[in-house]
Amino acid sequence: MSDNLLLVKFRFDGETKSQVGKFTYEQYDNLRSLPITVECKIISNEKPTLSKEEIDIINQKVIDAWKADRSHTSKLAK
Repeated sequence: MSDNLLLVKFRFDGETKSQVGKFTYEQYDNLRSLPITVECKIISNEKPTLSKEEIDIINQKVIDAWKADRSHTSKLAK
């Protein structure tokens, strides 16, 4: 595993099974901050259950969610 990637175990609300993937710290922090995330922790002894492509999709969805959240907050601030 690359030095700048963390092995992260997470689960979203409504899901019964946790997923494991390799993320940067920033990606981990963003994932952990989502309201739908009910479990998110750094681990070391499990194998990833997500492919790089699946992680890329999740990361794009997190980015989109943060953009939407910030645009809503900006409108409220006006």
